[in-house]
Amino acid sequence: MKKLVIVALCIFAMVLTKESVQAGDYEAYQDISFQFKSVKLLDNYADSDYKTYYKKMKKTRFWGWRTFIVFDQETAYFTKETLYIIENDGTTPITETFSFNSEKTVKKQYGSSGSIGLKGSGGKSGFKLGLEQQLKSSMNLTTTSSFQEKISIKVLVDPQTKLLVQIRGEGLITNGVAKYYRFYKNVKKGGFEIFVVTTEYYSLKKVKLYED
Repeated sequence: MKKLVIVALCIFAMVLTKESVQAGDYEAYQDISFQFKSVKLLDNYADSDYKTYYKKMKKTRFWGWRTFIVFDQETAYFTKETLYIIENDGTTPITETFSFNSEKTVKKQYGSSGSIGLKGSGGKSGFKLGLEQQLKSSMNLTTTSSFQEKISIKVLVDPQTKLLVQIRGEGLITNGVAKYYRFYKNVKKGGFEIFVVTTEYYSLKKVKLYED
């Protein structure tokens, strides 16, 4: 009887298994949305998605990668984090002054699932075994820094309003699946993802505390 229970539990665990995703900081962003609703992050791939996309790569290779790009350079909008929330539930305005360090950069982050490995930690260094060299388009962007400046701003928080101070931005997402072959044998497979942050900025937004 115990053996049957153990077998049943193992089968149940296999049914619930989902490809685990290793990724950069973008996976911890407060919110990510896309220009087109059909676009999804690697973390949202279902097992059925993997099966469908793997079938797109019918040919094997003697040595190296076979890839299938599902979403290519799709525009993403994100809220990285909310820094401050200031509520004015009184009858007089509140004046707040904020200082920010602004740096214009292009940041590339990586994600992977299955047996596709990442170099380094935190999903920032790239893929192992030269996978990135097999990909095109947005993959050619490199991390750059163009300028840095300090910004100070004074904001009036009106009565019965709430001020949200957030880090927001835009980026490009490319993801898909890949298989790695040695002597025509598939030894590694899984999903890959590259998230390129093209714009990042501070956002100040005032909203009413109570709807009319």
